[in-house]
Amino acid sequence: MTRWESFVGKTKHLKVKARKDKKVEVKRSVMTDMRRLANLFCHFRKLSQDPQQVDVSDMFRRQNFDILEKACMEYTTNHNADSDNRDKCGLQLAVYYLLMKAAKILKVLYLIRNNDPKATETAEFIDVLNFSKDSLIGGALYNTSKNRQTKLRRVENLPRLADISKLRNHMCVRMNNMLTDKFLFWSNVEFVELRDIACARLTLFNARRGGEPARLQISHWIDGSNKVWFDHNRISTLSAEEQQLFANSVVMYQTGKGVNHLVPVLVPQDTVPALTKLADAAIRIQCGVNAANNYLFPSTGTSEDGHVSGWHALNRLCTAAGVQNSNITATKMRHFASTMYASLDIPESKRTAFYKHMGHSKAVNEAIYQAPLAEQEVLQVGTVLQQFGKEL
Repeated sequence: MTRWESFVGKTKHLKVKARKDKKVEVKRSVMTDMRRLANLFCHFRKLSQDPQQVDVSDMFRRQNFDILEKACMEYTTNHNADSDNRDKCGLQLAVYYLLMKAAKILKVLYLIRNNDPKATETAEFIDVLNFSKDSLIGGALYNTSKNRQTKLRRVENLPRLADISKLRNHMCVRMNNMLTDKFLFWSNVEFVELRDIACARLTLFNARRGGEPARLQISHWIDGSNKVWFDHNRISTLSAEEQQLFANSVVMYQTGKGVNHLVPVLVPQDTVPALTKLADAAIRIQCGVNAANNYLFPSTGTSEDGHVSGWHALNRLCTAAGVQNSNITATKMRHFASTMYASLDIPESKRTAFYKHMGHSKAVNEAIYQAPLAEQEVLQVGTVLQQFGKEL
């Protein structure tokens, strides 16, 4: 690995210091970016006239832009697919923005080394790359937006209520059986199973992104259990029924997508005993969890900073419950929750709280997550147009 490649990886990995609670995600992201950059360079070198003399930094010279463009096309094309599905649109977008980020890092490296001619050359490459955005990823942007609107948001792609109910019953019954079995010996196997169930339960119940509840920390659970987010003076003025609701409620807050907001994680009553068990220091040591691991859903063994993969936890639960893995995912549950909530007769003032819970805006909820409300279109708009149609 050249010094420049090391600098790119080091620069991107500095995010770990700023986002300690997202350390696993940042590490995986950096590894993915470096792997993609290496694959792109392999294609670039193959297309070069003198492959033996090519360096990674040569990709970021405007004189070689034509070769880089061909390399991007080769890398992001699935030659085994039919003509309509050959372009890997997601990969095309990722590679473009990776090149832009890497070029900026390279420019900074040249400036640090007082190499102004190279820095100027890299700045000119960035201008060429920015100007060529439409030709490189214009089709990918259009196709991903089209797929999001016409395929991902279709009602037929939403999870079925029968599958959701089946999975929920399996999780609740299994958690209850494990926690009420006085003769159950808690080992690594039992801990991992309960961890997967509790993580999947929180993910689906809150319609959270797959990686969010997975990186909850013990401190989040302690704060939630101690109800530090509730104003007890204000709650004391509420009715007895409302006070009881707060007494039975546990809510945790964690960083969501991005860095500028927190998202809530509500804990259903059936999952409270499971989280209490998973946070028990004695149980964690007995089941082989590293004492330095502060995640609520930790990796077992010697890992000090690893946590469960939300996608894998849910995938294993679907298999155990006899539900097809592709029918229920964290993303599909977000689509499902957004669509179901939009169909309810709820005042706009109260919908704001739902958007904050989901961690996005009203516009994102309507344009990306919820399926088009065809029933409302027919009942509220179609009837009016029918009346107009009689007179036209």
